[in-house]
Amino acid sequence: MCLFFYNKTPRLLHFLCIISVKASKIGSEFVAAFGEYIAILGLDHMLYMIGLIMIGTALFIKRDKVVDNKKVVTLIILMASILQQIILYGSYFHFMAFDLAESLPFHISRVSSILGIIYLITKNSKVFKVVSFFGLFAWTSFLYPSRVHGVLHPIGISFFINHLVTLLLPFYGMIAYGEVIQKGDKKSVFPWFLLYLAVAMCVNWLVDGNYFYLKHKPVLSSLSDVIYIPLLILFAYIIFSIGEWAYTRVSKRF
Repeated sequence: MCLFFYNKTPRLLHFLCIISVKASKIGSEFVAAFGEYIAILGLDHMLYMIGLIMIGTALFIKRDKVVDNKKVVTLIILMASILQQIILYGSYFHFMAFDLAESLPFHISRVSSILGIIYLITKNSKVFKVVSFFGLFAWTSFLYPSRVHGVLHPIGISFFINHLVTLLLPFYGMIAYGEVIQKGDKKSVFPWFLLYLAVAMCVNWLVDGNYFYLKHKPVLSSLSDVIYIPLLILFAYIIFSIGEWAYTRVSKRF
């Protein structure tokens, strides 16, 4: 595959492809092979979780230094987020012919990533609240990954960067910029989630897509949409409530 795209793939993606394939020859016995999906609690999944724990721990332990150097840290996070966008959409274009059913920015993690970039540039508190609540879904896809590529694939690398930033950005905003989530904020964000869900359903219908994993359901796959969608809305409200409770208590510590 790398040889096929040698003259067409951007340098960054070509470099990642070469590294990934060479690494797969060494480590394919231990991690998911290039192009395969990872197993829950497999080595790839564990590596993703260990990376999150290590960087998250550093963020909290070194929060004083983070505050003192927030301009530099913010720039690093912003550059990583933009790089992730390039890797993700470049990979879909070159490896999957930009299949509209998979490649559009309508997974909620992709929406959160774009909103995260907007927040890092604008420091808008309203955007911060939406990112914080939308990002709660990243916990579900990170802890229970569905159709996720491994550490040897550029899209797997994109998945890790996306979820790392999305999951830690709410806490970074609280630490670096004094952002807070207050009781009742979920009610102002929840209508935006319902709008997102409606858009995802429409796009899925138009392109036979799997956005928000409504086609390939990670759980309760046998349920019809008539039952599944209301349950999904209820689940969303529950995790918004739990997230609001947790965010309000964490923000008081900074």
